[in-house]
Amino acid sequence: MRGSHRVCSLVGERAFPVTIPARMKVSRLGILALAAAFPACYDFNTVGPEDPPLLQSPQKVSVSIVYLRPESCVQPAVTCNGPVTFQASWMKLGTFVTLNETAAHTWTITLRDVPVNYPGTEPYRVYAVDPYLSGTETGGQSADRLTIGGEKVVTFSKAPGTANQGLIYIDSDGKGRSPQ
Repeated sequence: MRGSHRVCSLVGERAFPVTIPARMKVSRLGILALAAAFPACYDFNTVGPEDPPLLQSPQKVSVSIVYLRPESCVQPAVTCNGPVTFQASWMKLGTFVTLNETAAHTWTITLRDVPVNYPGTEPYRVYAVDPYLSGTETGGQSADRLTIGGEKVVTFSKAPGTANQGLIYIDSDGKGRSPQ
């Protein structure tokens, strides 16, 4: 306490406020109560306005793809050998999957981890490439023979360069839904 009379407080008093706790008797019970209350004052686990909202990854489902191949090659002079491949806008650009022939003229596959987009604003663009149709004006692309998640593709893209691509939504059950 010595020397505190020479220090002035901010409010102009001779006694400095720091000397008040020095005069108080400290008990063990007081320190224990202070130690127990101190962590309760600082709750760092609350979500405040500075925290960004949690990002939710899109739900993913398995989707069945069925393609019905024509009974015969459109132009027999063109090579009709080869499997049917499938492309969709949810896949990385330039990638495709090869469908498996499960019955006469029926090619199928079940794709896993397809992002759900129904309800949504933008349907997926889908199409198959069939060597049986390679001699046509579509170059083998076809969406009108596809069934995605049990739903036949009946709506087609009108954007330039995508005329042979079908449009479909995928719901949380892995079922296809045609755009309205």
